[in-house]
Amino acid sequence: MDTDIQNDPGSIKMDFVRVINDFSQYLSCQKQMGNTVLGISKESENLICNWGNKSGVREQVKQLLLFEGPENASVFIIDSERYFFKGQSGELFVKILNAMNLSPGSVFICNAENIKFVHQKIKIISPKVIITLGTKAGQFLLNTKHPIEQFRGKFHEIDGIKVMPTFHPSLLLKHSEFKRQVWEDMKLVMEYAGLKHDS
Repeated sequence: MDTDIQNDPGSIKMDFVRVINDFSQYLSCQKQMGNTVLGISKESENLICNWGNKSGVREQVKQLLLFEGPENASVFIIDSERYFFKGQSGELFVKILNAMNLSPGSVFICNAENIKFVHQKIKIISPKVIITLGTKAGQFLLNTKHPIEQFRGKFHEIDGIKVMPTFHPSLLLKHSEFKRQVWEDMKLVMEYAGLKHDS
């Protein structure tokens, strides 16, 4: 690697290397899950096509919207993290979905990076219910700075669509006592969305 890249962490080159490395890890994770077709927003496509234009690139990269899933999904998920179904927290979330009689391929999921893009996707997909995972995603969609403990566990409404904020699976790995609360949240989602569950 060039020494100027290593010695100038604020350079556009370092930004580019960091984004490419992150995206490479994301694609590798998706390949392992069997996903070979991924969607990106028009804005993200324009960002990639105009990468040589340095003006505003750093800010645009921060707002890159990552998403996947069918556009007829009834369940729309907003994740506080940039990569979906990754690592131990990703595996745990897949188990939660399976317990809800859902699968990663049956839900639409995106990251909490650009509220304008997310609202556009919500309008296009028109899901029955939205789940936000973690503090960042909940605050992001509900436009609040309150801690997640104050707004999780009950339905909110955005653009006429029910929203259920809950704890992020990564928190459950550290604090298993929250698992019951998350499951109670998901049971409310299942009841509202008409999904069958055993307990």
